[in-house]
Amino acid sequence: MILPNNTGGFMLQTMLYLANQKPNESNFNELYNLPPGMSPADINDIKCYGVYGCFPITPPWTVKTRPVSLYPESPSRIDPHFPVFNKNRRELPKFIDINDPDQIKNLDINPRGNIYFVSHGYLESGDRPWIQNMVNALLDEDLHGTASVVVVDWGGNGASSPPYTQAVANIRLVGAITAHIIHLLHEELGLPNLDKVHMIGHSLGSHLSGYAGFTLQRDFNLTLGRITGMDPAEPLFHQVDPIVRLDRTDAKFVDIIHSDAKPFTSGGLGISQVIGHLDFFPNGGFNQPGCKEDMATYVEQEGGSFFWGVQQFVSCNHIRSHQFFLESIMPKCPFMAISCEDYESFKAGNCFKCDRDGHKCFQFGFHSYKSYRRAIESGSIRESASIQAYLMTDAQKPYCRTHYKVKIKISNSEESILHGGEIGIMSIIIKSQHNTETEKMPFSEEATFYEPGHKYVTVMPGKDVGIPKYAIVNWEYKTNPLNPLTWRVISPRVYIEYIIVESLEHKSSLRLCPMFNNPVVADTENVFRHDYC
Repeated sequence: MILPNNTGGFMLQTMLYLANQKPNESNFNELYNLPPGMSPADINDIKCYGVYGCFPITPPWTVKTRPVSLYPESPSRIDPHFPVFNKNRRELPKFIDINDPDQIKNLDINPRGNIYFVSHGYLESGDRPWIQNMVNALLDEDLHGTASVVVVDWGGNGASSPPYTQAVANIRLVGAITAHIIHLLHEELGLPNLDKVHMIGHSLGSHLSGYAGFTLQRDFNLTLGRITGMDPAEPLFHQVDPIVRLDRTDAKFVDIIHSDAKPFTSGGLGISQVIGHLDFFPNGGFNQPGCKEDMATYVEQEGGSFFWGVQQFVSCNHIRSHQFFLESIMPKCPFMAISCEDYESFKAGNCFKCDRDGHKCFQFGFHSYKSYRRAIESGSIRESASIQAYLMTDAQKPYCRTHYKVKIKISNSEESILHGGEIGIMSIIIKSQHNTETEKMPFSEEATFYEPGHKYVTVMPGKDVGIPKYAIVNWEYKTNPLNPLTWRVISPRVYIEYIIVESLEHKSSLRLCPMFNNPVVADTENVFRHDYC
């Protein structure tokens, strides 16, 4: 799909303008790009589209936190498409025609296999590379070759141009149309239920999936097996009635990935509310590693396309959600997350035992339902509970990382006390029994003051090397030429009594010590082994 050259400017203007405005009744039309003649008084009207139902914009569709709603445009105007992919058709899909039920059986959809529906978000379309990659990954993961993937492509007039408010309105209708498509498959293919139907949506596509799930229950008494919301959109969906957004009642299992969950006024595009059965917050849910590159880098990654480069630059954190989920389909490491009260508690190592103190481990992303069901069946969690789970990733592909909890005990020996505390950046390389090793992992981002007798704990992500065997510790001392207090006659050093390394994924714990209680000297490799303790 070829987009106008100035679309990126429109996108930025729309986002930035909305982010810096506070709505009031006098500027609704100007602020939200309402069509001429549309005013708040029109909210008592209603618009219907035949079998797809009626779409009011009375409360809860228009409330204080959602000060304006538009009506969906007509089905012919939005013109969504539903290409079907399977093992025999990856390049040239067939398309579902809702007006021709008889052709459903000619789409090569195996009724015994999983059926995935993948939906994009605002300013995108169904032919984006990430969707094509996800289609292939879902088909590759299915070893029996029975899976089918349907793309919900509403990227014509429904999504590819501002205003954002119209796209928000249009997904209500596209969700209803998708529900009718799924009901048609249920009837024509003789599906016993929708347990094997899994909708996967990004941003506005997440809420679209919620509307589809709601419509299936209301109109057909059918419940989707699963909905995955990849960073559901926050603008106009924050603190609204659950009927307005994706929520846990829209499918038997709803899992959410939050990757840009800062407030919209601070630049975030994803919702921060816990809205599913299982909500994942990778890296705390915002400020994803690797999302601080300059815009030129993203333009280059998009083959020189300024439009897509700008979108990547503006929404790097937002799109991490579908990048993470894509990798989770066929991960190269365990890709584990653990339930915890908040991210700070997780980073401090307070939630690091999978079955202790109410903390449970879940496989992240695509395979999360299996670990969730095991926890339900074991009675360790209640099905009515909403669970927040945290994990860390790398800044680049592959994103999957193992979690290491590292506790450093600074010696309170006489020598250590006489030397006093020091400030610097500690880093560690963990080696396994097979001599594989992690990357150099910093203990903290900023320089830390290490004081004799004190313990320091953190959780850090690193390459999966199996069960740790020993470690190499590096300490970078920070000298300020203008501060005589940082000057040292001898090499700066820290007296570490021991280090405890735990692996969340491998449930191991190892105590490591320096040889002969030697201090960790700055800018040298210091080996720590269990044998030295």
